[in-house]
Amino acid sequence: MEKLIKLAEKIKDPDLRKKTIELLKDPSLSNPEVPYTPANFSELPAWIGDHHFYPGGLADHTYSVTKIALETAKHFEKLYGVKINTDYVIAGALLHDIMKVVILSKEPGGWGFTGCLLDHAVLAAAELYARKFPEEVIHIVASHGGELGAAAAAPRTIEAQIVFCADFFDTMVESFIRGKQILILREK
Repeated sequence: MEKLIKLAEKIKDPDLRKKTIELLKDPSLSNPEVPYTPANFSELPAWIGDHHFYPGGLADHTYSVTKIALETAKHFEKLYGVKINTDYVIAGALLHDIMKVVILSKEPGGWGFTGCLLDHAVLAAAELYARKFPEEVIHIVASHGGELGAAAAAPRTIEAQIVFCADFFDTMVESFIRGKQILILREK
């Protein structure tokens, strides 16, 4: 978690930085009608039986996605002279999977699902809205799965597209490294 907080500290906007760090440290839900107790973010895999499927995999994946997204933003700013809001990129990348803490749970003998009816991206977008995050960051989180996952919208900003691609790229490469061929690799 320390590495993630250090990345969040790079957010220049003090309000966005504060909100991002608070949510990383305490990913609890604002709505008491959604009654799931968050698991420990630092202990969770990124997903069950898929990419980063080991204790701490979610934190590793989040760190990698954020670093990839930041480097990608820098590259395109330098190459094309386009202005990218790196505050939004950092916050969106750090928070894109934050609500997996209420989707996944540690159970005797392994990992399981809590039974939460909402997808992690939808739930995270709702929580960011409740906590008054900027619309652009909410969009990044809501659209990070794009057409490939259960997401509320396709990425419609350059920042959302960068986080979507960084998430996809990290998932694919980690799966390949660990010998897990995901569907897209098998189609080739």
